[in-house]
Amino acid sequence: MVAAERADVSMMADMLSADVVVTMPPNPVWLVGRDAVLAQVGPAFDAASPRYFGRWRHLPTWANRQPAVAGYVQRPGTSVYRAQLIDVLRVEGGRIAEITTFEAHLVAAFGLPLTLSPGDR
Repeated sequence: MVAAERADVSMMADMLSADVVVTMPPNPVWLVGRDAVLAQVGPAFDAASPRYFGRWRHLPTWANRQPAVAGYVQRPGTSVYRAQLIDVLRVEGGRIAEITTFEAHLVAAFGLPLTLSPGDR
């Protein structure tokens, strides 16, 4: 998820299939299609947007034998990256076909830290 760390929405677009599906159980979020996903997340990565969320870092992991990433965000005005989510990815034909996003309280179940310092790798 280097694309998210660099806030590179065009790189992210290249990683997604045209008909990607994003869900966030138990929340009633359901996005279908690359354009819908990018419209939702793009402003969160744009420091000039009022919807800017902060700087991101990701740690790779696995869930149910599928690739996954733990996403950490450094909110504006803070110095620590805090766990924000776990994205479980279904990959088909070299592109992300489905993303199931779980809330941050599950990060510890993956044996990952709840916070990262700016210098952590």
